[in-house]
Amino acid sequence: MTDKKKKQTPAPPNASSSWEEQAAYFEKYDLDDLESAGHVEPLTEADQDFVKSMTKAASDKVAARKARGQLNLALSKDQLDRFTQYANKKHIPPSTLAKAWILERLDNEAKEA
Repeated sequence: MTDKKKKQTPAPPNASSSWEEQAAYFEKYDLDDLESAGHVEPLTEADQDFVKSMTKAASDKVAARKARGQLNLALSKDQLDRFTQYANKKHIPPSTLAKAWILERLDNEAKEA
């Protein structure tokens, strides 16, 4: 009789449901709930291939980021504020502006050498 009283897990919302409806559903039900209710299907071969390709692409991006060097700069609050305001006027992130300026200077130095 406890099985009858046990709440049934409804099917997940379809793809045309709003983001809010989907979020509310998945906040309430987890993968174990879906699996026990029979709403989980095994991945198709195409799905598995997609997951493998995405995993490889993500791993490649992580490896590429780790292979890059990083430069940290210490600026006074006033200097950083001025630089950030200038970048904002150009509608670009400050890090992008700093990188562009450094690379531009390196190119000019190489031409002069």
